[in-house]
Amino acid sequence: MTRGSGLVAALALALALAAEHAVQVTPHVMADGRRVFASLAAPAAYTADMQEAVRTGLPMTLTFIVDLRRASTLWFDRTLATTTVASSIHFDNLTRVYLVSKLREGRVTWSQQTDGEREMRAWATEFDGVPLTASEPLEPNTDYYLRVRLRATPRRSFPWWPWGRDDASGRADFTFIR
Repeated sequence: MTRGSGLVAALALALALAAEHAVQVTPHVMADGRRVFASLAAPAAYTADMQEAVRTGLPMTLTFIVDLRRASTLWFDRTLATTTVASSIHFDNLTRVYLVSKLREGRVTWSQQTDGEREMRAWATEFDGVPLTASEPLEPNTDYYLRVRLRATPRRSFPWWPWGRDDASGRADFTFIR
């Protein structure tokens, strides 16, 4: 194996691992130009480590931070709207039932119980119709993007480290056309 092919193999592995923990983002823009709805899916976010922790009865929370942003060529990208959604998973060891709750901006919007792990995983890692309302109307024929960062808690890293790392992230670019 040559040095160049080894570098290509390492890069391919890094891209595969990054894609495995990516958040899939789909934007839906309303005609009024103020509201954008996001659909999110992160099926690989629920890892084997999380599965182990949840089965012990430890509550797990997956927090998705969604930003509507406009790209800028000369300065930092401008954030037009931000929202936070989360799913909380709790496993009752006595009844062998999962309780999944979905939260938006810290308030519970939905809660359901199931004894199926596959169903719980889908509920916890997917969100449809997450609303973002821009502070000003979107400009026609302008490029925007949705950036999503995912954080799982409790974390296994040093909790007071000031430079936290996202567990997964995703991005979807779109052009607002009216």
